[in-house]
Amino acid sequence: MAAKYFRKYAIPSATTETSLYEVPASNSAIVRSLRVTNTEATSTNVTVNHYAAGSATAHVLQKTRSVGAISTFDVFAGVPCVMEAGDILKVISSEANVTFYLSYLELDRD
Repeated sequence: MAAKYFRKYAIPSATTETSLYEVPASNSAIVRSLRVTNTEATSTNVTVNHYAAGSATAHVLQKTRSVGAISTFDVFAGVPCVMEAGDILKVISSEANVTFYLSYLELDRD
C-alpha cells in the first residue's frame, strides 16, 4: 500500500459550490487540513460539504462559518477526515477571493 502526501488549492467564484477533491478509485484519503483564507476587507461565509461516492446528499462538515476580513481558519482543526474512493469534498464561499488549501494523505489500496 503506497502512501503519498498531496495538496490542492482553489479560489472558487462566489456562491458557487466547487469540487475541491475527489478520491481516486482504489484509494482512500486522510484529509489533514483545509485552511480557508479570506483576503478581502469584508467577512465571508464558508460551507464545506462531503459527498459519499455516488451520492447527491451533502454531509455538511462546516455550515455557513463566518470568516472575518483578512483572516484564516482550519476547517478540520487538527481532527483528520477519512474519505473513501469516489468521495468528493466541495466548498462554497459567499464572496470571491477566498482561498481553500487542502492537505491530505492518499493511500493506494491496490
